[in-house]
Amino acid sequence: MKILITAGSTWIKVDEVRVLTNKFTGKTGLYLAQELKKKGYTATLLINPHCIGEVKGVKAVYYRYFDEFKTAVRKLLKNNHFDMIVHAAAVSDYKVKSAFEGKIPSGKKELNLKLAPAEKIIKQIRKLAKRSILVQFKLEVKRKGLCEKALKSLKENKSNYVVANALEDLKRKYKAFIIDKDKNIIVINSKKNLARGIINVAGALSPRPDNNKITGRGNSALAR
Repeated sequence: MKILITAGSTWIKVDEVRVLTNKFTGKTGLYLAQELKKKGYTATLLINPHCIGEVKGVKAVYYRYFDEFKTAVRKLLKNNHFDMIVHAAAVSDYKVKSAFEGKIPSGKKELNLKLAPAEKIIKQIRKLAKRSILVQFKLEVKRKGLCEKALKSLKENKSNYVVANALEDLKRKYKAFIIDKDKNIIVINSKKNLARGIINVAGALSPRPDNNKITGRGNSALAR
């Protein structure tokens, strides 16, 4: 069974030396890829290596900029069939409308950047991989309303599962909710349990005798 995992932040070019990015490192995606490989799955990791360096032990494809990520996704999905795609990359929502040539001189009293919405890469993933099980990630600032927003995103993107996180939770310790299209929710309290949850999804497609069952609470009440 072949699984593609995306991870890391997608840089947005400001000029030849500056970028817009976010705080996410890709370590969660790397951990998931490593755990999936341990269970015998063929894992390919598409990752920005800036924060984690060279990846060892897992097949890795590297990118740094948003456009490189988009190109790599299209190439991988056109040339390969993946049974499951875990889209954990922290993809930029906005791009600089016109990047500057060279380097912006220092000393300016004010600098205005015009941003425009970036393409939704997850839409392209679903278009190019119609038969793949798609697991997306959704981050919001507050826990209140998180699961409702995550479910809405799942439906809009035609994903099979969504892993929902609240920034206020992540500041304390890892917490997530795995949600499917039928509104079933599993509460995740560690990255280890997140990996088990993803492995269970893969195991449902290709059962394995060593598959660890996740422990968590399932419920249909989205408001928490």
